Amino acid sequence: MILVATKIYKANGRHVTESIRTEKLKNNTPDEQLTSETLNVVAFKGKRPSIVMLHGLGGTTRYWSSVMDFSKQEYDVQLIDLLGFGDSPKPFRRYTMEMHLQALEPMLEDKQDFIMVGHSLGAVIALAYAARFPQKVKRLVLIGMPYFDDISSARSWFRGRASGWIYTNYLAVILTCMFTRRIAVVFLPYLIKGYPREVVQDLVKHNVMSSTTSLWNVVYKHDPRLDCEQLPSSLDVYCIHSQDDDVAPVENLSRLATDYEWSLLRLNGYRHHVWLHNPKRCWRVICSGSI
Repeated sequence: MILVATKIYKANGRHVTESIRTEKLKNNTPDEQLTSETLNVVAFKGKRPSIVMLHGLGGTTRYWSSVMDFSKQEYDVQLIDLLGFGDSPKPFRRYTMEMHLQALEPMLEDKQDFIMVGHSLGAVIALAYAARFPQKVKRLVLIGMPYFDDISSARSWFRGRASGWIYTNYLAVILTCMFTRRIAVVFLPYLIKGYPREVVQDLVKHNVMSSTTSLWNVVYKHDPRLDCEQLPSSLDVYCIHSQDDDVAPVENLSRLATDYEWSLLRLNGYRHHVWLHNPKRCWRVICSGSI
């Protein structure tokens, strides 16, 4: 796999790629953008250990950079668009955990001893990656990771939430995805309040297959306990979760953390997006390895 690196910023340079431009963080300027035949990566160079960050369902690299200026951090940071999302290729096919891991592997083949961070769908994939390549990951941080025993338990949990049935109805998810991308896209920044504008804008940067089948096959059908069993006991795993998470039940994640002796930071009031509302607290856990 040959990676092509393109310099995007100099000292007083101009924005070159839309994917890293923000209105709030004027200096959030990556040192390079790496592209390959698989995934899009926005990189910030630093002298301290590498941090790799994977967004959740409907997210992109801007999920992370919208609320933190990584150019001012000392760490080497890579923000990756998962296959089917953001500026990565979006093949119109059935997405599986294996497909996501195969796309991710060449992007990280030269990295060793790095901190891996994932949010939601990205957390499930980060856990599976660490299980497959435990010698490469020095710390694992899982933010808002969804965990259900199976699709039936997911349906049972979502049934008690307003409009929760949509998340576990395959046809409803498909129609919602199509409506959002083709019709509601213009109005999203006005309809969804309380989140960075670029994060809302990027909610449409996927296709119906990447969104729907990733949710079904990676979140609902993949058993993360099998990955947990493969993790070495020496690997530090930290979970960050909001008590009022309305997508990923904290009680399920708490059970998983207890069974495998992970550290769990419980916050409240941030629902499914702790990073967007309290990035500094998350960053301390990521960098320090302590709750």
